[in-house]
This record gives sequence, structure tokens and C-alpha cells, in this order.
Amino acid sequence: MEMMLTTAARRISGPFLRFSLAVILAWIGALKFVDPSPVVGLLQASLPFLAFNVFVYLLGTVEIVVAVLLVTGIALPYAGLATVGLFAGTLTIFAIAPAVTGFPALTLAGQFLLKDLGLMAAAVNVIAMAPASQVLPAMPRSVAVEVH
Repeated sequence: MEMMLTTAARRISGPFLRFSLAVILAWIGALKFVDPSPVVGLLQASLPFLAFNVFVYLLGTVEIVVAVLLVTGIALPYAGLATVGLFAGTLTIFAIAPAVTGFPALTLAGQFLLKDLGLMAAAVNVIAMAPASQVLPAMPRSVAVEVH
């Protein structure tokens, strides 16, 4: 029974992770177009130079595009990297504006933002599980040559 469970989980884990991240990103991205004011308010308290509707719309667009890439399986390493960047940006609020997050006790906003740490880990797994055909070849390393 354990072997069947493990085998089934391995078979669905990659697509399930990609699709669940895509749903989250698409939903959050779409909500930015419905009402950007909550995000603008959070940015005003943490990164005021970015607290504009246009920036929030740009974030929403990036989130929706990344969601499409995750669903279609196109450019997965880049989609994963973009997702890591989006969630890393959100997590910077902990360092920049601890009053907003209530760190370390955590306000409701802090609790909401902390979940992005787990989503960032999921995005790293998307990168790690990308098909070999999508992974760029490693740059050749320089080899020291001794000249006599």
C-alpha cells in the first residue's frame, strides 16, 4: 500500500505543484486588476516608491503570465525563477517594514505574507523538476593550464 501511495504521489506531484501555483498566481494577479488599493496600501507602508496602481497592474500581469507558463509547461525554469522573485519581493516586507508584519509575533498581514515562504519553496521545486530539455546547459568551467 505504501509503495502504491508513493508511486502515485511521485506521478502527480509535479503537475499538481505547477497547477496549484498557477491557480494561486492567476487568482492573485487577477485580483490586482479588480482592486489594486490593498496592494498599494501595503506598498505605501513598506516600499512607498512602488505604491502606484501601474506597478500593481504590472505585478498582476507578471503573475498571470507566469501562471500561463506553469499550466502550459513552457519555460518552466524561468517561470519558477520569476515565481521565486515575486515571492521574495513580498517577503522583503518582513525586513523593510517589520511594523506591518509585526515580526516576530506576526500581525494578520504578517501571517498572510509568511505563506509566501512555502510558495517560494514550491517554485524552487518547479525549477528542479523542469524537464531536461528545458534546462540550459551549464557554462563550461575554465581549466587552468600550466605552460612550461
